[in-house]
Amino acid sequence: MLAIIAIFNLRQSLRSSLVLRISVEEAAVTLKHLLEQVAKGEEVILLEQDKIVARLVPPQQKEQRLASMKQFRNAIAVKGEALSTTIINARQEERH
Repeated sequence: MLAIIAIFNLRQSLRSSLVLRISVEEAAVTLKHLLEQVAKGEEVILLEQDKIVARLVPPQQKEQRLASMKQFRNAIAVKGEALSTTIINARQEERH
């Protein structure tokens, strides 16, 4: 276990960006430390057989979440008529 922590610390010191790539096995051993790093704003990518299987990222601030939701809503383009209009027209056609 100490060897894994030593490897983890070595990887941390050698990386140049705020993204840490670590195996799932290593993450299981050092989860508490990883969560502390994520809380400080770092991102951790979990690998299994050199393939990305998950990312640990800090939570978004409420303002960021709301801004992206607003952008998402504004990006939706409605095509055709409104659903209420479609239902009213269908009901009127049934009567005739």
